[in-house]
Amino acid sequence: MNTASSLANVYAYLLRKYDTNYMITYSTSPTYLANIIGSDEVHGKIVLFYVEDRSKVKANFTSPSKLKISKPKSDDLDLTGSPLKDDCEMDAIDEVSIDMNLIISNPWKLEEEYHQGIPVEKVRTIMSSEEFQRGSSAKDAAGSVWFLCSCTDASKTLLLQYEFAPYHFQRGVITYMGIVPTYSVTTQTLLHQHYSLMGKGSSLKTFIANTYNVKSNMSLKCTWSTSSMVPSLIDLNTCEVTLKQTYRLCESTPATEVLINQLRILMTIRDDILTHKLAENSDISREPVYRCGIGIEMGELRENINKVMMEISEIDSSNSTAERDIEEVIQSANTRKLSDLTDKLWDILKQCSSYKDLKMAFNILFQCAARCNIVNTPTNKNRLAEIITEVANRRLAIPCLSGSEPLELLLEIGLEKLYKDYEYIFVESKICSANDLKNKSVPEDNKENAGLVPNVRKSLRNAVMQDSAALRKTLLHNDVKHTASSMTNDILGFKNSNFDEHETAKTISKLLQIHCTLEHLLMIHLHLNITSVYYEVCDQLLRKPPRMVDSINDSLEDEMEIQLSVHYIREHLEGKDPHSRRITMESKNKIREVKTTFYYSMENVFPPNISECFGTEEKEYSKENIYYSWLYRKITTIKNH
Repeated sequence: MNTASSLANVYAYLLRKYDTNYMITYSTSPTYLANIIGSDEVHGKIVLFYVEDRSKVKANFTSPSKLKISKPKSDDLDLTGSPLKDDCEMDAIDEVSIDMNLIISNPWKLEEEYHQGIPVEKVRTIMSSEEFQRGSSAKDAAGSVWFLCSCTDASKTLLLQYEFAPYHFQRGVITYMGIVPTYSVTTQTLLHQHYSLMGKGSSLKTFIANTYNVKSNMSLKCTWSTSSMVPSLIDLNTCEVTLKQTYRLCESTPATEVLINQLRILMTIRDDILTHKLAENSDISREPVYRCGIGIEMGELRENINKVMMEISEIDSSNSTAERDIEEVIQSANTRKLSDLTDKLWDILKQCSSYKDLKMAFNILFQCAARCNIVNTPTNKNRLAEIITEVANRRLAIPCLSGSEPLELLLEIGLEKLYKDYEYIFVESKICSANDLKNKSVPEDNKENAGLVPNVRKSLRNAVMQDSAALRKTLLHNDVKHTASSMTNDILGFKNSNFDEHETAKTISKLLQIHCTLEHLLMIHLHLNITSVYYEVCDQLLRKPPRMVDSINDSLEDEMEIQLSVHYIREHLEGKDPHSRRITMESKNKIREVKTTFYYSMENVFPPNISECFGTEEKEYSKENIYYSWLYRKITTIKNH
């Protein structure tokens, strides 16, 4: 029998017996439990007993400790001194952001605010009852039944665990140990508590995880294990370091907001294209919509188009050998001089206030190409560049765009221009080369493609009849009703757009991945300033399959976890108190194994409904760093066969 299904059967039995008085769930562990004992201990689903109380829950509950305890200027570590340009201004902004983000920084889930404990006497009565023992008698079941307790007994019992194991008796208990100053966490005090249930002569294995909060959305986790009988609680020489960051789109800086806004526009254009095509397939006569422009007068638009087509492109004089940090490069990317015609046209055409104006703008563009000797010849390999070249060389007449084709041409040049923006930043910052960025940017399921930008490298040569190269053709809207083979082949060669729904979706998702990578690198630059890890971080993040998204809005988040060598961050962490600590000691002999986990955190990890019994003794330690502390004991006894 499957062990998970056996635990599910136990849950079903317990639900039938106790659901009238208690809430019983069968799901992943609540955040407060995972925080204390670690995700390795609670992998998979558990059964949880608790009661629900919604009467005390307010919208926007925050941990009272965050408002009472007087801290230094910020809970976040300042690991670099003052990396930003305007220290005073940024400090003020940071303080405001901390106060404003208290609501969303709670370490528990919203639904967990309704959890409330059961009196421990009732829990022990349930666990020892015949009904519970009968329901928990499944031999093949594996996993735990946890009981959330009210913490009102003398031992401050928070959770009791009934663990299923085929050859062992396993029981666990989590108790609240109060608030302690950080300096009181010593090896001697921990060993004394651990050995209270196990003789000192037994073996000892210690696992330690210290987490340092760099910012509210950025942390460094140092982990290691030791068999020493007197383990060290700080190790910045041999530990494994994991950098964890969360980029929230709503927290983009003004410099990167320019980039993400372009991506928003491109996503919107694509959505409008698909909406129009869906209407076309449904035989609904509807003009496409363009809703991204800020508006531009037709006279100004005509003048700008003529100017960019007739001016000589200046060579970018930026010195790629000069040392510039990533902030400076991002700022210069927004103001750099563009060289290619279609990149310049993107900045002009996207300003159109409506579909009608956009369509007229393309007509102005093609008329200009037909009558002028273009000085700024397109070098990009997209459909619009090919059309302009063919029209200017008198091989094609002015095209007749219809339907969503103006949007499709605009989308294509926008995707290519945005990719160039990112390429400029990564290359000028010396994070990676252009080839590295392209090679890493190839989707997993399409590795034969050479780069990120959709396949727009097909030449229009096939659009011109080989037996009459001088004959001018008109790019007409593709009419799928033609059935003659020769006519079909001819018309397919004159498509005004290469739009592909799936390719554009993959391209936008990859551009979003590149943007998130850039944001993570910027966070590392601002708060850790370890430039030597940029390539490693970039390499790992861009090799992951990109995430497909339906929209790009302020709720979007991107998490990153990456391993770093400890020597990168040793100097930053020396002498600093970890924000949270999990120290697990294990000892065993022939008949019993004892596991003791000490969890310390500078913030309360339990929602107010549960932690109201903790007391307010934090006032005693208002002038020094303090920890909320919890103790988890798990005793395993070998069964007799």
